[in-house]
Amino acid sequence: MLPRRLPRIFANPCHKRFLVGFILGLGVLLASHMSPVLAQGPQPGNLELETQSLDKIATLRMPSVDRGRLLREDVQAASDAPPRFAQPLPVRVTPRTHGTWENVGQGRMMWRLRIVSLGAVSLNFGFTRYVMPAGGQLFLYTPDEQTQIGPFTEDDNEIHHQLWTPLLPGGDVIIEVILPEAAVSQLELTLTSVNHGYVEFGRRLDKSGSCNLDVVCTASDGFPQVDPWWEEIRSAAAYSLGGSRFCSGALVNNMAQDAKPYFLTANHCGINAGNAASLVVYWNYQNSTCRAPGSPASGGPGDGSLSQFQTGSFFRAAYAPSDMTLLE
Repeated sequence: MLPRRLPRIFANPCHKRFLVGFILGLGVLLASHMSPVLAQGPQPGNLELETQSLDKIATLRMPSVDRGRLLREDVQAASDAPPRFAQPLPVRVTPRTHGTWENVGQGRMMWRLRIVSLGAVSLNFGFTRYVMPAGGQLFLYTPDEQTQIGPFTEDDNEIHHQLWTPLLPGGDVIIEVILPEAAVSQLELTLTSVNHGYVEFGRRLDKSGSCNLDVVCTASDGFPQVDPWWEEIRSAAAYSLGGSRFCSGALVNNMAQDAKPYFLTANHCGINAGNAASLVVYWNYQNSTCRAPGSPASGGPGDGSLSQFQTGSFFRAAYAPSDMTLLE
């Protein structure tokens, strides 16, 4: 069910500035159809097939990133600018120009590319051309196989032909495509942005005061005021834009009440028709424990999980005087 109203818990009077009624430091919350970061379905081909070891496949090493300079720039940034967590590194990579192809039998081919960006807290990727043929699958995973994203398939083909990924930890990631041999010529995949995380997503926050209340708090914790707002709380989300900045918003219903997934966010977050496809929304990004308001822990960065996400959106409307942007 989509929300009829925004939760009052996010309109706490001790809060100095709002991002569409949602306090990022506290965390966030629902989705009816979510993609798991740790895939529960098919596994990358290298885990089930006889393939070359990772040290044998082609590696793209990214240029160094001056973290100190980026942090200094962040201090001088406009106060209402969405916080930056990653530095985009432009590339132009396709399976025809980079990576390693292998015939893995049973009429299937595999393409892999290892991307290394030293010192990165996280990596995420912007494919500005993504057309996956029937039977094809795209995976991303860390070399230790502890974090895996995917599969992305033909179901992820959109009319904007883009695919922006959620974050993977660290600075070493393998991109893998496995598809029918007969479909290789139909694959269209162009990676144009490797986004080097230089701080943790959501950690650079001044949006939450120590008097705010974590949404996981319940009556059993001594905070019954949260309990009437569970549906509304689940509508809120944190998101990345262009793989480098983060902001927040919430699902909203409409007069037709047809469950169309409209998403309301702030105009100052900088979304427009040209970059809306790069949105990656994280649901249930909330602190895992209830921190008592006024305590030393309350108001500080939380430990929200990035394990539930949706990628891509369409720009529908904006109105700067009320600081509103509507997406679908």
